[in-house]
Amino acid sequence: MRKQEWIKKLLKSKGRKLKDVAEVLGVPAPRITDILKGTREVQSDEIIPLSNLLGISAMSLLKSLEKGILVELDEEQQSRLAVAGQLMGDGSILPIPKDFPFKSIPIPPDAESRDGLHCFIMGDDCLDQEIKKGSIIIAADPKKHFFPMTPGAIFLMNLGDDRLAPRLYHQTATGEDWLIPLPSKPNPAYQAWPFSLFPTRGKRNGGQKILHTDDISLGVLWVHRRYNAD
Repeated sequence: MRKQEWIKKLLKSKGRKLKDVAEVLGVPAPRITDILKGTREVQSDEIIPLSNLLGISAMSLLKSLEKGILVELDEEQQSRLAVAGQLMGDGSILPIPKDFPFKSIPIPPDAESRDGLHCFIMGDDCLDQEIKKGSIIIAADPKKHFFPMTPGAIFLMNLGDDRLAPRLYHQTATGEDWLIPLPSKPNPAYQAWPFSLFPTRGKRNGGQKILHTDDISLGVLWVHRRYNAD
């Protein structure tokens, strides 16, 4: 978590004090100091009242908290999502190509909130049967947006070291749960994992790694498909 000293400076410029923040958020004053020190996050239900007190938009507050400095977004910036990079089947995230025609996209009209949404390009064919290479993916933080935990859902799985692996949740005829790639041709470079619907880490017999619900970083909610002639 980042330090948020900019909040104190902005409050001072508006003739406010930390106790005003504590009163508005309904928390003890030491919790506000913790936010400034970077040891406590602003909670989701505190975003709107805090942004109103500071006199900035909720989107500007979220971006400021992310950067650790005051960032005031204009109206157009608040209605778009930056393309964060190219998702690869091995979990790596590559920079977007220099010649890619755009760097951001509009927020989906049916999105309840911009908060917790992330945009990527599908960088390879690991999910080719569902999502073509070059398609735009908008994925959501499960803590901030609802998506069904049912077979057919596509998740970005946290593999550690800033790696996000896109996989489809598949249930076999015998009831086993798996996270699988869907390339058009078999590719051993794209690994499949057993999937547990219980938040318990562990290994199967033989030491095979199991991923579970706590490993879900984002869920894919929107796809702008790209169709290739080949």
